[in-house]
Amino acid sequence: MIELEKQDGVGIMTMGYQSENRFNPDFVRAMMDGLDEAEKDPEVRALVLTGADPKFFSNGLDLDWLTANAGDMDKVLGYLKLVNDMFRRWTLYPKPTVAALNGHTFAAGLFMAAHIDFRFMREDRGWICLPEVDINIPLLPGMIAICQATMRPDGFRKLYYTGARLTGPEAVEIGFVERVYPLEALLPASIEFASMLGKKKTATYAKMKRCVREEIARILEEVDPNHFEETISLSMAP
Repeated sequence: MIELEKQDGVGIMTMGYQSENRFNPDFVRAMMDGLDEAEKDPEVRALVLTGADPKFFSNGLDLDWLTANAGDMDKVLGYLKLVNDMFRRWTLYPKPTVAALNGHTFAAGLFMAAHIDFRFMREDRGWICLPEVDINIPLLPGMIAICQATMRPDGFRKLYYTGARLTGPEAVEIGFVERVYPLEALLPASIEFASMLGKKKTATYAKMKRCVREEIARILEEVDPNHFEETISLSMAP
């Protein structure tokens, strides 16, 4: 599900779960294990996340799993907490992080990318999208907070209320993506940028990140769970 390689002081995490990298519980746990492994490795000074399938970065929550387990609310609420734990892990991760968005980045896949420090995207194919307005899933406070922190207000408003699909160049325009590249140049450019970040003092970088993201982490941990059940009841309504 997750492969971790090293190059030039950079850990390269590649997601390879059923091409779309939906957040099946086992996949989320594998992601958390990969983050732990990279954090403990002194040779890894920065981290790049990408997808194995050139069509998808991540399509977000595993809706098939949610539908199959809809009758067990405790299980569903535990799943949402697990996903939020992963978001919190990324947002406070003590080493520099870069996302190489190699393909479609939808819904919770977009939120995960938003919790990563920097994002680059392929220029020719792939969209970012928040389809929640069309599939009856109101955004949680933590989702709203991270989007407000990582994109221009007009861009977030368009994604939030319309479910629009934006290309890589359009994602640059709203400030969500730093730059776009041809697919063959995307990962090398992301690694090069991450390697530059890896030369920073790790403790200083981690402290600066915590200063910026600590409130978002608090919302993920303390506020979002109060909204889980209502969100699920709306999404599962006939």
